[in-house]
Amino acid sequence: MGRKVAFRTKSKLDVMDDGYKWRKYGKKMVKNSPNPRNYFKCSSGGCHVKKRVERDRDDPSYVITTYEGVHNHESPCVVYHLPPMMPMGGFSLQESYTPSSSS
Repeated sequence: MGRKVAFRTKSKLDVMDDGYKWRKYGKKMVKNSPNPRNYFKCSSGGCHVKKRVERDRDDPSYVITTYEGVHNHESPCVVYHLPPMMPMGGFSLQESYTPSSSS
């Protein structure tokens, strides 16, 4: 795996959508914390990235998400563009989503 990165985010949601698809494989109580830790694996075939999610024990309004590994497939993309009627210097941020045709 090698690479590990963690984010501390203020959120009412226990698990935030990061654009990837995850499979939950575990949950356990953590010593000295009233909140459980949830464990996920990336659902993409052959990708070995894991994610841990737990509430901050010192301030439960924050969620700590820890990723281990690097995805071996495309990541969600964000497309930046200038709409035709946008004044100079302005910009727009728009998420681009392409549903997979797995049916």
